[in-house]
Amino acid sequence: MPGYVVGLLAAVAVAVVVFAVVVFAVIAIRTEWILPWLRRSTLRPRLWGYSALFGGAGLGLWCFAHAIHRPALFSAAAVGLFVVSTGLSFRATRPGRVPR
Repeated sequence: MPGYVVGLLAAVAVAVVVFAVVVFAVIAIRTEWILPWLRRSTLRPRLWGYSALFGGAGLGLWCFAHAIHRPALFSAAAVGLFVVSTGLSFRATRPGRVPR
């Protein structure tokens, strides 16, 4: 396949993933509903939603940053969004149990 087709397919795949993450994040923020496999470990669904929203924005910004001529500023902003997302995700989940 030509290089531009692979790049286009990658861009479409990233756009689909970012869209899905943002949709689930907004649902979690608005209704406190989260995906079934996250329910047991997540104490604060709204906070998890904000975490997913920042993570999706960071992913989209990271991919956009590498498609432009001077990506340094956008890459730094994307890394900042990833760090904020990680911190919020940590605060939203249940602490692990201490073994006896």
